[in-house]
Amino acid sequence: MTYREWITATVARMNISGTDVDLILINQADLIPDETAQVDIRTAKLALCHEFASILPMANISEGGYSISWNMEAVKVWYNSMCRELGIANVFSPKVKGRSDIW
Repeated sequence: MTYREWITATVARMNISGTDVDLILINQADLIPDETAQVDIRTAKLALCHEFASILPMANISEGGYSISWNMEAVKVWYNSMCRELGIANVFSPKVKGRSDIW
């Protein structure tokens, strides 16, 4: 399976289009220089996590009685588990900053 096939199959569950897959592959060209190469799952997941924040807000579509939306709780669980597995920071997790010096 190639990088393009893996990413397309993975994001298909979230109704992300082929154009978005193209953008993911272009934006992550440093990480995935050849989209037709045999997939390394860790590299593909890393590329998807890096791009996920930019495509996530665009998922809610409603037009003429037709609506598409994501189960946001399931998406968060999926994204959190991928971030933990890869050991990278979750861009959606709240940042707690100490403000005790203000008192």
